[in-house]
Amino acid sequence: MKTRISAAVLLLVLTGATTAACGTPARTPASGAQTDALVPFGRSVPNLTDGQQRRLDRLERRIVDDCLADRGVEAEPVDLPPPAAVSDEMPAWNPYGLLTEDFAAKEGYGVTGPVLRGEPSLREEPARDTGDDEEAYDKALTGTEAHERTVRLPTGESFTVNTDGCQFRAGEELYGRGWDRLMYTYQFLANHVVEDVERAAEVKRARSRWASCMADAGHPVPAGSSAREPVEKRTETAKGEGTGETEALRAAARYELAVARNDARCQQENGLRKAVSDAQRTVEQPLADKHRESLADYARALDKAVRRL
Repeated sequence: MKTRISAAVLLLVLTGATTAACGTPARTPASGAQTDALVPFGRSVPNLTDGQQRRLDRLERRIVDDCLADRGVEAEPVDLPPPAAVSDEMPAWNPYGLLTEDFAAKEGYGVTGPVLRGEPSLREEPARDTGDDEEAYDKALTGTEAHERTVRLPTGESFTVNTDGCQFRAGEELYGRGWDRLMYTYQFLANHVVEDVERAAEVKRARSRWASCMADAGHPVPAGSSAREPVEKRTETAKGEGTGETEALRAAARYELAVARNDARCQQENGLRKAVSDAQRTVEQPLADKHRESLADYARALDKAVRRL
């Protein structure tokens, strides 16, 4: 039977990015590389590139497949494609949807270019044949209730995990003992930070100015969505154009560059990055102080895994 298993989740992908903007405070200096995205606790936690994260996912999948094979499960190995070249110029996580003008001018959002170049999709993963005994496959992959454990996080939340599953054990092998606990602790803390940052008054004002600026540029963005969404939809539509696909993709790429350049410009002109940076610094400091040890352990686990790449 063909099935799909979700890629290992390292970071929560939060919504709300790129929804706002034009009053016009003084233009702030251009930000650095696109990989220098603002992420919660970024001063102590490594900010991986998208390429690094995808290589870690591939390595973790290989460990899972070896574990399944050792247990006699006849499942087709998952052959995740290597990351596209542009993925090393993108952050693994960009919770606020911030975009640099240099990257926008060259790659837009990094959506259509890889498709035109015939590079691997940044989203799709291959289906796998799990063999005739799907129940045996599921038990080997995710574990059994006999080995279920409830883990309480320092943030107060808890989660359950089956410690005999290949998925759990692959995470422990790659990142170290207690990986799930560290990962979920970071995710809960990061989620809290991003939500509070988006509620900050100055961030709301900057996003409102940004939205006005985008509308003036001919790219209105509905509240609660991002400027990137129509780009992704247009690219997906172009991929199904049959004999006219190449030209449709080129048109989608031109559209993407136009939207992204204005997106980055409007962010820059309206001080969105500075507003987010200032708000995040204020919001995360108490949490960073309270959970310093957990964040340090999480950072060490990431460093340990990255050294294996």
